[in-house]
Amino acid sequence: MNKAVMPPPPRVLIEAEPFIPYVREEDFADVLKPTLEPYKKRMGFLPNALKLYAHRPEIAETLWKLNSKIMRDTSSTLDQLLKRKLAAVACATNGCAYCTAHSCSMLKKPRDTAFEGWGVSEEELQGLITGEFQPESAFERACFDYVRAASEDPTAVEDSILQALKDNLTPPQVVELACLVGFWKFYNTVHDSLHIPVESELLEDTGYVGL
Repeated sequence: MNKAVMPPPPRVLIEAEPFIPYVREEDFADVLKPTLEPYKKRMGFLPNALKLYAHRPEIAETLWKLNSKIMRDTSSTLDQLLKRKLAAVACATNGCAYCTAHSCSMLKKPRDTAFEGWGVSEEELQGLITGEFQPESAFERACFDYVRAASEDPTAVEDSILQALKDNLTPPQVVELACLVGFWKFYNTVHDSLHIPVESELLEDTGYVGL
């Protein structure tokens, strides 16, 4: 008599510990509180990276404000969803599992939740990360081509890519796009080099790096 084959148990993903301690939320400097609360509301939790940046509140305050200015400020010249997609591409190109997991998780979340979400399908998300995604316009293609090239090697961005930016974007948009690349290169470097653990609820999304 054949025994029933039992399915393997579900894989349990355990969040790692940081190599230096986090700052407890109740111990955050007062100067960070005005920026921290909107950040938590938007994300739905307190990211581990913020709990490390809090060791240097003067730097953290500047970085978090810069993040908001580049990614979601009312003065933005580029569409916010487009910038979210471009950020995911930059993080994946840089090989940062932490930031890629965050970017992909946010893009996949439904739009009608209490947290920031964009309702991007799994198929589109995979295409974004692998480069198989086909931009809808010359404008978008110029943005994606630049972000990939500048993230891979900023010294080797081809003239044709820069020309496409010039042809399709305004100067303010070009500068905003370049700042997006530079910001995520900075964040990715800090987070990777410190081996910041990915939060337990996002561990499944680390698979987007290396697809």
